Amino acid sequence: MNIKWLNAKTLDSAFTKMGFIINAYTLLPIVIFALLLPHLLSAPLFVAFYVVLLLAWFSIHNLGFIRLPKRVIRLLLISSAIIIISTSYGFHFSQQAALSLLSIMISLKFLEVKNDQDKRNIFIIIYLGCFILITYFFHSQSLLLALFASVMSFILVLMLSAFSRKPQDPIPLATHIKIIIQLFSKALPIAIILFLFFPRIPGPLWSLPDDNQMGKTGLSDKMYPGSVSNLVDSDEIAFRVDFKGKPPTADKLYWRGPVLSKTDGFLWTQENPRALHKPFNAIVTKTRDATSYTITLEPHQQKWLFALEMPSKIEGDTIQGFFISNDLQVINKHNIHQLTQYRVTSMTEFYLNPVRENELHNALYFPPSSNPKTYALGEQWRKQFKNKQDIVLAGLNYFKNQPFYYTKHPTIMTNNPSDEFLFNYKRGFCEHYASSFVLLMRAANIPARVVTGYQGLEKNSIGNYYLVRQANAHAWAEVWLEHKGWFRVDPTAMIPPERIEADIFQTYLEGLSFSSLNLANLPELSAQKKTKIYRAYQKVRQSIDSMKHTWNNWILGYDKTKQGLLLKLMGLNDSLQTLMLLLITSISGLLIIFQANNLYKQYKEKDRVYETYLLFIKKLNKKGLLISSAKGINNEGPEAIKIRAIKKFPNDALLIQTIVNHYIQIRYADNSAKSLKAEFINKVNSFK
Repeated sequence: MNIKWLNAKTLDSAFTKMGFIINAYTLLPIVIFALLLPHLLSAPLFVAFYVVLLLAWFSIHNLGFIRLPKRVIRLLLISSAIIIISTSYGFHFSQQAALSLLSIMISLKFLEVKNDQDKRNIFIIIYLGCFILITYFFHSQSLLLALFASVMSFILVLMLSAFSRKPQDPIPLATHIKIIIQLFSKALPIAIILFLFFPRIPGPLWSLPDDNQMGKTGLSDKMYPGSVSNLVDSDEIAFRVDFKGKPPTADKLYWRGPVLSKTDGFLWTQENPRALHKPFNAIVTKTRDATSYTITLEPHQQKWLFALEMPSKIEGDTIQGFFISNDLQVINKHNIHQLTQYRVTSMTEFYLNPVRENELHNALYFPPSSNPKTYALGEQWRKQFKNKQDIVLAGLNYFKNQPFYYTKHPTIMTNNPSDEFLFNYKRGFCEHYASSFVLLMRAANIPARVVTGYQGLEKNSIGNYYLVRQANAHAWAEVWLEHKGWFRVDPTAMIPPERIEADIFQTYLEGLSFSSLNLANLPELSAQKKTKIYRAYQKVRQSIDSMKHTWNNWILGYDKTKQGLLLKLMGLNDSLQTLMLLLITSISGLLIIFQANNLYKQYKEKDRVYETYLLFIKKLNKKGLLISSAKGINNEGPEAIKIRAIKKFPNDALLIQTIVNHYIQIRYADNSAKSLKAEFINKVNSFK
């Protein structure tokens, strides 16, 4: 059964018996819907519904049930689209608003398409679809999305190829695919050259104002009882880490994030972060045990960057305008909307001095009329112990000796949560321990503050790198002692293994192995790690993430630094002149190769077709058609010769028509199928 695909005629298939017509014209709205789907999933409900309604209207029209709207109705539809956009986004011009507007515009364009011969409007739709492919990467550059974009680009070019042939006779789907593969195979080396040698520009090539509606993920700049434990069930990756050498030990794997100094007894917030105006070595002294690593940070729509305590050097082409705050937190100029890669050197052994004059005063603030029992206990320790370091040890021993339990599902505490946690429930997650410990220290006249971030990591054995997930979210304390400075205190590390509740083990096991809880020897953990199903699951999971990391590292992470390294390996300098010379010579060389290959093919294949056609003309002359001369056939076109030959030789009409039609397809419709050329040559040879 010879089925011609992508044409305006009914196909000879089971679908035609049911009255359906499967062609490019019918498939076009389905293709555009698939193309818009990634945007529609994040668009407001009214926008998604409106786009689906317009595409459905066009599809139902193709089935012959309804007509397309007239001019007045189209104007009303445009007006309603403007109302939907303005009510959904207001007058805030943002990326999401622009993408929703573009989605509606391309859907409205369908209502202007008259028929499958209306190439102008159809081509506008396909070209807009190509532009939509680019907009995928506004919010994500993941490997999965890139593969989806590649498939959709192939389908769009396939549709373009189908409509470009109208109203000529259709060609099989395999021929369309072969043409497009040849086209992509020529474009791919040019794309690779542009990727490798085009000057890398720091930051995005284009941008629109940040979207207020974009969901922020991960840690917040606020903390309250239960806020961190809400993240512990999340398997989402926060960032990936490539260490130069071995990673630090588990007790040093603290990834510093927002530092929270202000509190009302319930909610903890950070002071307005300002750039550190003092030299780094004046704040962080007696540093040693340097570790260098590269972080690939997932977009979290916040401004902070994470680093091991304490970062001494940070660099990266994708981070511009970042600064280290007065709380030694790394802050980026803009929110992190895209995958961001940067290189860090941290000192895991350090001595931290105060930064501001009022820093210690602010870190002593205890909100009045809140958590009175906590304040009383801290004041008792202040009077009991002369040495402030003994007070810190007393606070840690309090958690160790009292029946405190570590759980990710504690009782909700809203009224004086520190008192409720310390004296009533004694069951909590890291934010309960950290905030209560800080308040105890402040009550004992020791400056203290809460630090949030991530703790621990998980090794990917397949790719030999490490992951930090949202489940690694953690909160700890920093206290200040004279002659020692600020130093980290993690009260949760004091909880004995037997008082860690079972719900903690529902968290991913690899991450627990590298946490401050030191759970590696617990029977529950060890037994589950030994199961074949768990090991197989981990292997598949790590393999998939390793592919993502390779994509992030070598494609998305190909920045100016890596480009310069490539040029040095080639024995060249990384100047702009060198890059432009490489671009011009490489692309020019490719174009010369492509053109030489085309000329050779034309000489080898088309000349044989032409010679065979001359043989056909000679045979017609011998039969008495009296064509002027074989060399002068250009004066009389193939169609005219076919009409005269059929009239003169009606018995050979079918064969003559087939020969001339094949020649027209090969010569003028650029149908290079080998089967068609072979059939043309055989038909001419069989003509007597």
